Amino acid sequence: MSAERPRNVGWKQAGGLLFGDWGTSRLYVLGLALFFAGRTSFWLILAMSVLIMAVGWAYSQICRIYPDGGGVYTAAKSKSRTLAVVGALLLFADYTVTASLSALDAFHYFGLGAEHAHVEKGQVDKGPDTDASLDPHRQTPPSTADELFAWRSPALWGIVAVAVIGMFNLMGPKHTGGFAIAAAVGMVFITLLITAFALPQVPWADLPQRIPSLSDTLQHQPTALWVSFVSIVLALSGVEAIANLTGVMKKPVAHTARKAIWVVATEVAVFNVLLALFMLSISPIDRDAHQADMAAFLTGHYVGQWGELAVRIIGGVLLLSAANTAITDMISVQYLMARDGELPQVMTRLNRFGVPWLPAVVAASVPIIVLLISHDLDSLAALYAIGVIGAVAINVTLCAMHPRLRRMQRKVPMLVLGVILLAIWVTLAFVKREALLFVTVVMVLGLSARQLNRFLAQRRGPKPSILRQAIAEQLPDNVALMPKVLLATYGSEALAAPAFAEAKRIGAAVVVAFVRQVNLSYKYDAAERLTIDTDLAALRTFARFLDLGHEAGVPVIPIYDTGTNAAELLAESAAMYGVDRVLIGTSRRGAIHKFIKGNFQKQLEYLLPPDTKIVVVPPPADGLPHRADASVDEEALETVGPKT
Repeated sequence: MSAERPRNVGWKQAGGLLFGDWGTSRLYVLGLALFFAGRTSFWLILAMSVLIMAVGWAYSQICRIYPDGGGVYTAAKSKSRTLAVVGALLLFADYTVTASLSALDAFHYFGLGAEHAHVEKGQVDKGPDTDASLDPHRQTPPSTADELFAWRSPALWGIVAVAVIGMFNLMGPKHTGGFAIAAAVGMVFITLLITAFALPQVPWADLPQRIPSLSDTLQHQPTALWVSFVSIVLALSGVEAIANLTGVMKKPVAHTARKAIWVVATEVAVFNVLLALFMLSISPIDRDAHQADMAAFLTGHYVGQWGELAVRIIGGVLLLSAANTAITDMISVQYLMARDGELPQVMTRLNRFGVPWLPAVVAASVPIIVLLISHDLDSLAALYAIGVIGAVAINVTLCAMHPRLRRMQRKVPMLVLGVILLAIWVTLAFVKREALLFVTVVMVLGLSARQLNRFLAQRRGPKPSILRQAIAEQLPDNVALMPKVLLATYGSEALAAPAFAEAKRIGAAVVVAFVRQVNLSYKYDAAERLTIDTDLAALRTFARFLDLGHEAGVPVIPIYDTGTNAAELLAESAAMYGVDRVLIGTSRRGAIHKFIKGNFQKQLEYLLPPDTKIVVVPPPADGLPHRADASVDEEALETVGPKT
């Protein structure tokens, strides 16, 4: 059985998952941009498209550097486990708001909330046209139709939808790569439908008068423009999902990831700008009326009622799909941290469908709590970006210092992008106090759970591995009183049959010593030293000897050690365990080997206690290892000692 995960995710599946976040964001980003910035929103959408292209380039490099998983949790773990946990919690906060906002907006597209009259082709809004003023602190006026506990409340139905999605996820993840592609096709259909009907209808000659000058805006309202831009930097979390997929992407990973990212980033950047132009070509247009369903309004205006109805159905389903994806990602984040010992181990327990049930319950409950507190689109948007921007900023900044980035023409842009993302994050923390409070609550709860888990783990002590449990279960109560035969090995079973035969004959236990002799010209002090639980060769050897011991009815005591002198280590082990005799094989190596390394048998005889015998097992005549069922000729065993 291969220990490597199958690499079966191609660029289409990866691109579908990325597009499920970046592509569906246009269902609400366009309306929010008009809501906050009026006709100046074109420049915000354009800047957002440039940022998406820049982040896409950065993550194509990250996927190349980390072909086995390049998400912020994996990348930051090599630098600091605490930083990795912070990055994972920021992602968790982002996924929480993604699930809440997507579920809420889905029911706006389905026609709930404020009355959504069907739009006739060519219909425009009543009243004065929106202006170019910037107001990033605007809030939706309270509406009776949008109250939480109302029959037509999108928030109430969003809560129901999240609960149902959570229950379905208890039976296993429902968002596969194939469904992601289908969702992406649906979003592309909506976009192409609007584009095809809008292109011949847009009054291109009037657009320069309907979009204010960027230079004038920068001159008179630079701060408001920056804060408004920060307010619509929403959907970037999909790029973290694609970075986490590199471990199962088809090789070459760098090519697969690059193709998926660039195809999606280009589509999103180009068509978001086009849709912004289509939106601002309508005059008059009410900046408050279509905040939650701008794509449906554009379709009704340019295509007609049948197009609007199709977009409302497809858009609502796609947003529910995005909520489902966010919930499955929340489950994955919690489970990975629990597997690494960063969260309580109870979160690794699986139900009968193989799903970690407690993370699934948390993943559904937290978005419901958020919707109970904030149930309008602009307040949820205020909570959105602070999580994903923080996680992406950490990953990009760490990657800028990675040695595999090599060239300065990669390092410098990566570092500049990291600084820009950090500036966006700091701005959000200052101007969106509710977002700072939200992410602080997530951090406090997550880091507190981590510290509690560490405290409880220290009180319990280290949990024995499966190997250690197997060793303990096969040892009899009187093993300390039994005579012992020591067998040294480096993975070979050649002496197993003679050792177990000799132990069975005298009623002894077999001490299997796996010794790694390391000879280097400098001191080797690894960050994580090999142990009986981490050395794969030792694990395989001990597992095999435990099986042989069970078949022979002989207890096995495995011991593991590393050092520069195998003879000294074996002698120490023999003395500590009170070994009666040591089994060694005769070497086939010649005089040159003995001259360089010395005679191992003579070294061992000199170091062993005087009453410990050395039993030399000659090689079998056919040159093959001793068979496990073979009888041992005692006269062929050369006994050396006890020494005088």
